[in-house]
Amino acid sequence: TTGAGETEPTGFVTALAGTASEIPATAGEAFGAADVYALQNALPARFQPKAQWCAALPTINDIAQFETTNGARLFPEVATGQLLLRPLNECSNMASTDDVNGGETADNLILCYGDWSGFVIADRIGTTIEIIPQVFGTNQRPTGQRGAFMWFRTGSKVVVPQAFRILNVATTAIS
Repeated sequence: TTGAGETEPTGFVTALAGTASEIPATAGEAFGAADVYALQNALPARFQPKAQWCAALPTINDIAQFETTNGARLFPEVATGQLLLRPLNECSNMASTDDVNGGETADNLILCYGDWSGFVIADRIGTTIEIIPQVFGTNQRPTGQRGAFMWFRTGSKVVVPQAFRILNVATTAIS
């Protein structure tokens, strides 16, 4: 989700931050129902048919609580895992509405919408494992245990940035 790409895979939030795919909140430093519509409307039509939502649970819960002027739920379909007729997925590693703090200067990328076929996760074929016949402790003496050392390589990348839109509820600290 947020990997920097140097010693870890590049996350989609990291890849989309600061690009044309980043959409600012409609009401400054606050998240509102208008942002959900604006984000969906900003995605080009060619990516709409397979688009899905992604957000952290606190953001999803806030969306579920938006109400109409009459007090009815604005997005009742959130309870069934959808938002505006598209699947809604939880991603706990994303920033959430809980992270939006007007006392800090920060970018808060809290809601993503897009065609996820434009994001690739690649694992190198094969995992390597070595058996360690004798494990040594911090005192450089055998512990009487055996061990295994395993590694594999994985990577990820947004290959079609135009296929995504991510909402930034940016905040600016007042000094």
